[in-house]
Amino acid sequence: MIDDDFSWLAAVMHFSDGVLPVGAYAHSLGLEGVVQTGMVKSGDELETFLLRDVSDSLLWVDVPLVAHAWRACESGQLALLHELDELCWAARPARQLRESASKIGRQQWRVYQQTWARDAGLPDIDWVYHQSPVVLGCLMHHQGAPVAAACWSFVYQTYSAFLQAALKLLPIGPRLTQEVLQRALREIRPQLAEAMHRELDEIGSFNPVWDLAAAQHEGAKARMFIS
Repeated sequence: MIDDDFSWLAAVMHFSDGVLPVGAYAHSLGLEGVVQTGMVKSGDELETFLLRDVSDSLLWVDVPLVAHAWRACESGQLALLHELDELCWAARPARQLRESASKIGRQQWRVYQQTWARDAGLPDIDWVYHQSPVVLGCLMHHQGAPVAAACWSFVYQTYSAFLQAALKLLPIGPRLTQEVLQRALREIRPQLAEAMHRELDEIGSFNPVWDLAAAQHEGAKARMFIS
């Protein structure tokens, strides 16, 4: 029998699962554009991209926003969620990356409304962009999950989404992706506590190669993913 103190764990596992139908499978989150530029051609280069570029974005944009959204719900500052939603949108220079975060977040919210929140009195939040880090922070708080669990869930989702896309874009296999996933999670773990306490005016990341690759992908003659 599961202890009631860990009842939130079921929702965290559900929303960290790659098979959750939130549309993430249709997005490479810019990876396809990066592969098309020739910046990532192998498993080693993919790992470098994840540990350097993706981790930087997680630590300076996404994880802080998940934590701020969780705390806004904890303190009842639901109006602050709109500001965080707008900040998250503005922090992504490439249109494809902004829109993919909104599409995934919108689907997350709808799935949550129709499942875990059906009888749980979910607050009525008038989202503007449905940016996924802010949405996830909110719904994880609603489930009673600790803020660290919410942030860890988003990190796992992000790495997993990139690696699932990489299986279709690069000559690598499932075993390698699991090895890379474990190393990425191990590397980022010691940095999460600091990231969760970043001030709003510290949030931001600069990665022109990734942003330009994502922007170029929009006009590519052939592509496998929406973003």
